[in-house]
Amino acid sequence: MSEAGTRATLRARAYDLLARDDSGPGARAVRAALVLLIVVSVTAAVVKSVPQIGRAHGNLLDLVLLLTTFGFAIEYGLRIWIAADNPGAAGAARERLRYLFSLPGLVDLIAAIPFALAPHLGLNIDWLDIVPIFKLLRHTAAFQFMVEAVYSERRVLGSAAVLMLALLVFQSSAVYYFEREAQPDKFGSIPEAMWWGIVTLTTVGYGDITPVTPWGKIAGGLTAVMGLCMFAIPVGIIASAFIEAVRRREFVDTWNLVAKVPLFRMLDAARIAAVAGVLRARRAERGERLIRKGDQADAMYFIVSGEVEVDQESAAPKGRLGAGDFFGEIALIAERERTATITALTACRLLVLHKDDFERFMDAHPDLKQAVRDAAQRRLKEINAA
Repeated sequence: MSEAGTRATLRARAYDLLARDDSGPGARAVRAALVLLIVVSVTAAVVKSVPQIGRAHGNLLDLVLLLTTFGFAIEYGLRIWIAADNPGAAGAARERLRYLFSLPGLVDLIAAIPFALAPHLGLNIDWLDIVPIFKLLRHTAAFQFMVEAVYSERRVLGSAAVLMLALLVFQSSAVYYFEREAQPDKFGSIPEAMWWGIVTLTTVGYGDITPVTPWGKIAGGLTAVMGLCMFAIPVGIIASAFIEAVRRREFVDTWNLVAKVPLFRMLDAARIAAVAGVLRARRAERGERLIRKGDQADAMYFIVSGEVEVDQESAAPKGRLGAGDFFGEIALIAERERTATITALTACRLLVLHKDDFERFMDAHPDLKQAVRDAAQRRLKEINAA
């Protein structure tokens, strides 16, 4: 293999480990190590801020921060290198520039700078040691769902924001006119009154500024009540959009699982979605037997997460199946006994397609019966030949 080909292969492997969500145990181990590095770095920065601990163990904590910063610098360099392998990349240089100026890229850059040395250089910027906490957002799906939810409802949220801004300006102006003579030091201008307006509309109520005139108190009470109503609007919108984003992601994952089954490959996207709609969720604990050899087959299984062991109870070695795999599809098309015992090696999340549900699906789509029968016969021939 040429030197360029070797570099491309190494870069593809590094991309799988750092950027893909479904690359197996190696990628999971790398992500766990990166999360641990972030936790250690942020913990050291937080503990160092305690005066007694900072004075007694400052040098040790600085060393920990420098070591974690070195790890972040290596990760940053690797992410620049692998950016060329992003899906749909228009060019290596363009993709790398896109990463450098993206929000995750800027966070990675800041995390790779040794700000722990700043106090020794007379600079008061060591507070940036806490920035690596934002790197955790890359490793949590909840943040991605939140971004998707806000983006999908951006127009509605924008309208709600305009309404809330108008209410803030109006209520702050009203209280300013009611209170400016009684409390000129606290309500000396409309901008100063806006601090009170924000605190009251959000129903936080610090108590540092409060109306004292009768009209001011009435305006304050109305502001608090309207704040409850106004903030409930964006909260409800975001919550609904967040749940919908989670459901969309789960549906896509389920759709992809079903599309991998040879029996369903000839179905169009809408039919596959219909099959995915009749799947039932199931959880299995570690050591739980899912299928026993010799039992009558009545369902097939999709593995969403976890691992299972396949034991044919013969001289053949035991096998393993993991997330994205499936087993038992022959139960849908033939009256057969199970040919292996399958046991959960870890806690598993499964999707189950029962034979009865599948038959009802076929009855509801009679135009597919012959196509599925043909695919079933081909699949049985493949299994018998093996």
